[in-house]
Amino acid sequence: MRFVGPTETHEIADFIAALSKHVPERGAHIIFDLRELQGHNLETRAPIQRWLSANRPRIAKVTVVVKKAMTIIKMAASVVALAARIEIEIRDDLESDASMLHLKG
Repeated sequence: MRFVGPTETHEIADFIAALSKHVPERGAHIIFDLRELQGHNLETRAPIQRWLSANRPRIAKVTVVVKKAMTIIKMAASVVALAARIEIEIRDDLESDASMLHLKG
């Protein structure tokens, strides 16, 4: 999923529904591409955290891709990981035009 955002508060339920619909029952590698994110809606954290926690059996890996300068977003992803009790790999070593299709761990 690529985010340009920020995700508006009224869009959160639709985002969570789409995530639930498209994530397979097992072995999902979810990639949140935040390199183009403009702004941040703090109200997205809790619903995403709850969804990740509730759907842990479906998830094999979560990767968050950010720009090097996105320190606050990196910290927010770390907080979500702790709260949801799920490992989240944070990557800031990819160019802005790098493809997510071949992302290696």
